[in-house]
Amino acid sequence: MQRWTCPLLLAAVVFFSWPNYSPAPIIYRRGEGWSYESIGGVGSWRRGTAKDQLGVAKKAYAEEDWKTAFKAARRTVADWPLSDHAPEAQLLLAQTYEKRGDDERAFSEYQNLLRLYPQNVDFEDVQARQFAIATRFLNGQRYKLWGRIPLYRSMGKTTIMFQNIVNTGPFSSVAPKAQMNIGQAWVKKARGFQISQNERHKNYRHAVEAFSKVADKYHDRPGIAAEGLFAAAAAYQQQSLDAEYDQGVTRKAIDSYSDFIALYPDEEQVPAAQERIKAMKVEQARGSLKIARYYEKKGKLAGATVYYNEVKDLAPGTEYAEVALQKIAELKPKLDPAGESDAPPQ
Repeated sequence: MQRWTCPLLLAAVVFFSWPNYSPAPIIYRRGEGWSYESIGGVGSWRRGTAKDQLGVAKKAYAEEDWKTAFKAARRTVADWPLSDHAPEAQLLLAQTYEKRGDDERAFSEYQNLLRLYPQNVDFEDVQARQFAIATRFLNGQRYKLWGRIPLYRSMGKTTIMFQNIVNTGPFSSVAPKAQMNIGQAWVKKARGFQISQNERHKNYRHAVEAFSKVADKYHDRPGIAAEGLFAAAAAYQQQSLDAEYDQGVTRKAIDSYSDFIALYPDEEQVPAAQERIKAMKVEQARGSLKIARYYEKKGKLAGATVYYNEVKDLAPGTEYAEVALQKIAELKPKLDPAGESDAPPQ
């Protein structure tokens, strides 16, 4: 055994004493992570100054060599974060992520760009790029595992993206629409499958809050403010459809549509708001009719009459109103002239 010891030790010494350079295609560099390099081409994209390194990134980007553009831009930012070339490199890094199909990471790098170099970039352009990414996720694009494998949709993560846009530039050109899309994302989440009724209603409440912020924060922009108020009313209405006996939510929807009509009488959606109010009042009448029949069945005739009167006032000219008027006429002779004490509290 000892005859093999010396040759093995010699081989080990030679191996560990070998220069650090290796032609292996996968290389790790501190601050840059793992990267693939072809044999004989290791470091061919690396330069000694920020200007030259950015030049490599720009040239590769123009040639649609996204991998090299990505590595060169990332190294420029990592090694020379305070240089005059870092903002452009950070922008190129975000754009390269986007070109490579990793929208989530691209959004994050655009956010870093606005956070680190707010004075050195076209703020509106960057926010417009972020808005486009978040909108793709709102429209159903899947989030990717490891930035590569499309796996799942998430309206929760999408609301965070739009919220970041609003927080960073609350009065930018895309901020009002981003705030609107926060509400739209909550509505989509509320309509998702396999969620509890309480969770569904909570999501609608978040949607109403988001839409209401549009109407409040951007009241000086009548078009977007009107859109926000109408959407808040619509979210209330949708919630009321999921809660048949929650008359309070229906009243909130009617009040919101009424505010919309009063504040923005010239908006083209006013007729639609009026029709929706009418439809919800008919629905309210249907609910009140059920309550009236319940009181009548229990012998509480005064209480029943109150709700029958409510039905005829809510939905005049409908079949519900006709039934209510007939019942009011039938119950009138039966009521105690002294008045009953079973009327519901007003």
